[in-house]
Amino acid sequence: MSTKIFETLSEQQQAHKNQLVKVLTEYLPENALSLCAELIMLHRLHLHIEVERKGRYGDYTPHSGKGSRISINHNLSPYEFLITFIHELAHHTTFLKYGNRHEPHGTEWKSEFKICMRPFFELEIFPYDLKAILAKHMQNPKYSQSADVKLLQVLRKYDESKKDILTLAQLADGTVFMMKKDPTPMRRLNKLRTYILCESLDGKHKYRVHSMVEVVAF
Repeated sequence: MSTKIFETLSEQQQAHKNQLVKVLTEYLPENALSLCAELIMLHRLHLHIEVERKGRYGDYTPHSGKGSRISINHNLSPYEFLITFIHELAHHTTFLKYGNRHEPHGTEWKSEFKICMRPFFELEIFPYDLKAILAKHMQNPKYSQSADVKLLQVLRKYDESKKDILTLAQLADGTVFMMKKDPTPMRRLNKLRTYILCESLDGKHKYRVHSMVEVVAF
């Protein structure tokens, strides 16, 4: 995939691109706007900006007749939004090549995700530290960036809305806390991989809690 999609644009195409860029300006890094707009045009995608949905950043719905649909949560940071867009675009290009004959996040999708990500790396869109951790993530992409704690931690640095938010990963073992969306007090025990082992204060129950969950410490 080249970083240049169209050699020339008709007046109508340019107007369409300008409209897409105008909408996307609120959500994407500035230097990714042109390429994303042209990719949407090339693949005739319908992009829907959605309210926050628990458990997913975006999704893809193929359509053999009309344009296929990509949806992305509205409250993502610009770099999270871009990664999610590329993730969902890879679902589309995988569908074009293999139809339904592949696993949703299997080998075919991982290969397409790498292909779709390449031009954005070439454009030097990502800051150095984010590009480095994202390159490592892309060696074997996971079903979601939420499954890669190290990537999430770097992404948080570039999210103004989350800079002052405390996460479970930042607490020391033994700290008593509660999740912002669950008032049950718990104690942090030790880190696993993506998750951290925690327990109820009476020690009777243990829980695996995502490292990046928002918490309040006591």
